[in-house]
Amino acid sequence: MLVTGAPGSGKSTLARQLSVALRVPFVARDDIRGGLLLTAGAWGDSLERTPSADEAIEVFLGQIEQLLSQGVSCVAEYLVRTHRPHDLERILAAGDCVAIITECENAIERFAERNRDDLLISQPAVLDAIGFESVEAHTESAIDRMRQAESEMLQVFPVPVLKVDTTDGYDPPISEIVSFATRTQL
Repeated sequence: MLVTGAPGSGKSTLARQLSVALRVPFVARDDIRGGLLLTAGAWGDSLERTPSADEAIEVFLGQIEQLLSQGVSCVAEYLVRTHRPHDLERILAAGDCVAIITECENAIERFAERNRDDLLISQPAVLDAIGFESVEAHTESAIDRMRQAESEMLQVFPVPVLKVDTTDGYDPPISEIVSFATRTQL
C-alpha cells in the first residue's frame, strides 16, 4: 500500500497507524534518510557526509522491493513526483498496490511546525552540513522546497485510489481506510 500526499498532509501519521492496524512493516523515505544521516554522524559533532535525497530514494525503493519479493506486505509512505515515474513503476512492479492520498487544509503550516520541532534538523552537525545557521532558516527554505514538491506530486495512479482528508481526524474514518486497503491482496 502506498500512502502519498502533500508535505504536512498527514501521510506519515496515517501510514504509521495503518501499519500498526494491519500489523505490517512501515517504510518511509524520510525515515530512510534519517537512518543514513544517523549512520553518517548526524547526532555527533560533525557529519562524515550528507546523504543525498536520491540515495535515500534508492534505499527506500530497494527496501520496498525486498519486502514484496519476500511476500511481505507493507505500508510505504512516499510523495511520488511526476518527473520520477520510474519510482512508481518500481513499486508497482514489485507487487500489488493500492494508493491512499492524504489531503488537508493546513498542510504547509503542519509541515513548518513539524520541521521546527524536528530534533534531527536541530542538531548542530546537521545544520552545519546542510548550510543553515538555524532551524528557522532551514524551515523557511524547506517550505519553498515542499511547495515545489507539492506542485510536482503525482495525482493519478493506475491502481485503486482512496483520498483521505486529514484536516480534523480522518475522513473517511480509519476503519474504512483499512477496509479499502485490504480489499485487494497486497
